[in-house]
Amino acid sequence: MKAVIYPNLQKINALSCARSLCDVLHENDFEVIADPQHQALFYDKHFVRYLPFEQAVSETDFAFAIGGDGTILRCAKMLIGTETKLLGINTGHLGFMASMEPSQLHEIARLRTGDYRVSRRMMLCGELTDEKCYVFQHFTALNDIVLARQFARVIDFSVYRNEVLLGQYRADGAIFSTPTGSTAYALSAGGSVIEPEFSCIGFTLVCPHSLATRPILFSPESRLCMRLLRPDTHEVYISSDGETPVPFDPHQQLTIYRSEHTIQLVDLSGNTFFDSLNRKITHSLKGNNGSEYSGGF
Repeated sequence: MKAVIYPNLQKINALSCARSLCDVLHENDFEVIADPQHQALFYDKHFVRYLPFEQAVSETDFAFAIGGDGTILRCAKMLIGTETKLLGINTGHLGFMASMEPSQLHEIARLRTGDYRVSRRMMLCGELTDEKCYVFQHFTALNDIVLARQFARVIDFSVYRNEVLLGQYRADGAIFSTPTGSTAYALSAGGSVIEPEFSCIGFTLVCPHSLATRPILFSPESRLCMRLLRPDTHEVYISSDGETPVPFDPHQQLTIYRSEHTIQLVDLSGNTFFDSLNRKITHSLKGNNGSEYSGGF
């Protein structure tokens, strides 16, 4: 079996974890692959083979992302179109998408016996079109595609589902999320928590200027379109999974729909989604004595 390593060296302990991971994989008869840019990190690991990461994922069984959720998201984008399974090792702050902590590397032996679970996650596609319906920007997201304006200024926009007007809104922004992304930005904006293997598209407004607006879940077959209502609107941006924002012009249209691709996340913990939700999100809002946290963030 083959495994490729994707470390985020800006995270504390990521380097030591990556080096230990190499040893554990080698001890379990994995062929270990790393990107040539990391060759100096594994100078004494003579069993490591070097290939560009984008090339390596086409021939490996597993990709190990070492870092936080952002690292896992970036790694996932490079697995699109492959059958490579993704396993996250948390060296970040929350690591909600990670399957294990650095102290659990011994569990990797279970990958050889098939004693693990694979969670197949849906993704979203976004298309930005001009007034001639020409697609000039394409997005793919495992978490969400977000529309927002700088300096917390409100945006007036309309949303259509399958060419039928859903509504006209005024808000600081909008979040189109996958079930995986429901526990990310959408959760902070008051969106619904969704089991990650459920298929739907979440729509959550950011600070809506209304007392009646609520999050909406759409079937995965839905095509959602967004248009700005005011021709003088400026400084509106679109971001996919927190990547570099792209300007959104009043003469353009953003279309959101389900991607044909999925990402396979490996789970070695044996915990359910709700175990992780309670341990990493709900429990983090409590003090050491179990009492509810009442201070500021």
